[in-house]
Amino acid sequence: MLVSILQSIAFGLPQGALYGLMGFGISLIFGTSGVTNFAQGNSGMVGVFCGWSVLALTKNLPLALVSGVAAGALLGVGIDRVLMKQVKTLSHGGMLIITLGLLMIFDGMALIIWGTEPLLFPQLFKAPPIIITLPLAVNPEEIPLIISGSDLRTAVAAIVISLSAVAFFRWSKPGLAARAKSQDAAGARAVGINVAAADTLAWGVGVAAAVVAGFLIAPKSTVMPSMLVNLQLYGFTAAVFGGFASPLGAVIGGLLLGVIEKLVVLGLNLLFGVLGVYAVNAVDFQLSVVLVIIIVTLTIRPTGLFASRFKGKV
Repeated sequence: MLVSILQSIAFGLPQGALYGLMGFGISLIFGTSGVTNFAQGNSGMVGVFCGWSVLALTKNLPLALVSGVAAGALLGVGIDRVLMKQVKTLSHGGMLIITLGLLMIFDGMALIIWGTEPLLFPQLFKAPPIIITLPLAVNPEEIPLIISGSDLRTAVAAIVISLSAVAFFRWSKPGLAARAKSQDAAGARAVGINVAAADTLAWGVGVAAAVVAGFLIAPKSTVMPSMLVNLQLYGFTAAVFGGFASPLGAVIGGLLLGVIEKLVVLGLNLLFGVLGVYAVNAVDFQLSVVLVIIIVTLTIRPTGLFASRFKGKV
């Protein structure tokens, strides 16, 4: 039983790292500009497609990755400058509807330009699996603990990138300006901070983070218009779970969500085994678990686990 729990944690952490990276971008945009970006996943998808196109033309993977992230950042900047700045007087609900419209626009654009066929993307990290043999005292059945080497490297990359972005917004001058604007826009403007630039920075970095998450998941999911739809849902859950206005909370919330998700699947499998129900796959309940976590978190602690205050916009 202990090995099964540890194995579930080993499977959940890499997934949770990706949830946290996606949640970071969602939380950053919301915390700084006050916009819940429902087009986050599809914005990242556009950047991944741009990177794939560069890869197809040049066969240069590093150039493709840089180009895709840059395209995502420019897309985020464009959304803020061209669209959000023009409609900033709308209610939060109105701006939310605009992001839903962008979601459908980006989806249709990807279908027209790149088609519906899934496109292959090369493996970013190649590493043999890590096999750990636990002591007999805790593992009498001698079942090995297996950790995917590529998944481990993907998780490390996602965590390092997420924490680096958090550190940038916590200690750099542009990041401090964005944080000041998120806490008190009028006060930030009064001390000479360019609040418009702070919003633009958040949108650029936030969408770029979604592109990075897309690149990390692309070798397994393939590149297609719907590739980040589920990851966006998990990212929203991570942001709600950790604190919707707290980018660091979203990263930690994503890690916790990935582990909880796998442990719940393990528990359901054991329950179904005890009840003799073998026709039902516990994995099919993963999304339901995510939605339940959102509902319970918003009911019990609307600020999330790590946020200090609630803005009332979720």
